[in-house]
Amino acid sequence: MNKISKYTLQSIIIAIVIAGCIYGGRVEYTDDVLSGMSLEKYQYIHDRIAPASQYDVAQEYMKNKKFYDSKIY
Repeated sequence: MNKISKYTLQSIIIAIVIAGCIYGGRVEYTDDVLSGMSLEKYQYIHDRIAPASQYDVAQEYMKNKKFYDSKIY
């Protein structure tokens, strides 16, 4: 294996590891936000911004946390 292919392979592996860490962090963030939210609150936000992923719901909740926490479900 020459130097160019060795460094290319190392770069690809490093990029995959970094992407995996970023993805893992995003999943962990989403789980943390959603675990503190009631099902009714989640459903309300999901229906309001539909179509939405769990990450979208978590972002919307964090952007307008005071509003959603003041609502009675």
